[in-house]
Amino acid sequence: MLTLEALEAAGYKKFKNTLSQHALFGMEKRIEDQFGTKYFIHVEVFGPYPHQDPTTYNFDTTVQFIDHDYFEVGKKPTINMTYIDDADTTIEDIEQFFEGAWEFLDCPYYERNE
Repeated sequence: MLTLEALEAAGYKKFKNTLSQHALFGMEKRIEDQFGTKYFIHVEVFGPYPHQDPTTYNFDTTVQFIDHDYFEVGKKPTINMTYIDDADTTIEDIEQFFEGAWEFLDCPYYERNE
């Protein structure tokens, strides 16, 4: 189950600016290894729906990968994905899915170490 506590424990940082005017705030995590930054996972945090417990939060988790053409023609095409969670989804599930997608799509690094 996704919770604010689980996101914070997994290294997500809170910030005020969000992509959605309805989000309470956003959270983001840089995914990197010894070669550089692969991508960022972005989480929009929303308040409860009218039928939910008032202490409940809802999350939209997205990622943006750079397409290979970025390096070939000087443009910045991207691949955007949103992971729609259910009650049993953990942040580990989402991170594992995005990592598998990044590897399967053979996307380049967002930023390489020198």
